Amino acid sequence: MQNKRPFLQRLLIIYIAFFCALAAGLAMEFLPGFSRGYADGDEISMDLARNWGSGTPRLIYMLENILVDGGPENIIELPEHPNMKIDTKIRQIGLVVEQEAPGASIFGLAFRSLGGSGWIYASVMLTLAAYLTIVVLMFLIIHSVRRSIREERTLDKRNIWYLRAIGGLAIASELADSVVAWTMNRRAAELLAGSQYSVDTSFHLSYSTIIIGILIIFAAEVFAIGRNLSEEQKLTI
Repeated sequence: MQNKRPFLQRLLIIYIAFFCALAAGLAMEFLPGFSRGYADGDEISMDLARNWGSGTPRLIYMLENILVDGGPENIIELPEHPNMKIDTKIRQIGLVVEQEAPGASIFGLAFRSLGGSGWIYASVMLTLAAYLTIVVLMFLIIHSVRRSIREERTLDKRNIWYLRAIGGLAIASELADSVVAWTMNRRAAELLAGSQYSVDTSFHLSYSTIIIGILIIFAAEVFAIGRNLSEEQKLTI
């Protein structure tokens, strides 16, 4: 086990570095949007409750991060630099849509507050749960590696399944995010048809996240092969 200890220590350092990078990326990506989304959601929920209490239920929902190919442009002149002008262009917008919803229940209105569809709301919640699951699995892997180093034994076989789950969840979450964004863009294109905005309805996918997920699954399979070879070697001795 003495020659395996440095390997496990390096593996622990890699896992910790990966977890820190993952946590930092999630924090930078979700915390600003979460704070804004929470404020917008709180305002919408108050409006929904107010309309419901007045006897005129109305559906209010958000369409977030809508990509636009064209929009109003504005030229900004700088008083301190008369020979310089700044041309501002809108590339991304957010919409809050309100429409009559006679006979709708308060729960139905609440679960359609994102994108106007219950499945979009469910997809976003499932994606958030997937990211939280990834964080928990990373904690479990780090704890398992630390315990293996302390007890001077081989890595737990469950880490292979943890890594496979992390890779699969990363790929599935990116696909779900892309489908949700594509659906919102298509809905926004219908609403803004004939306006000064031209919505980009093409399907966009972050291939970097997909590649990372595939690499994690590949690492899990390499780890599984190495473990099987180690067990076969023990049986032949």
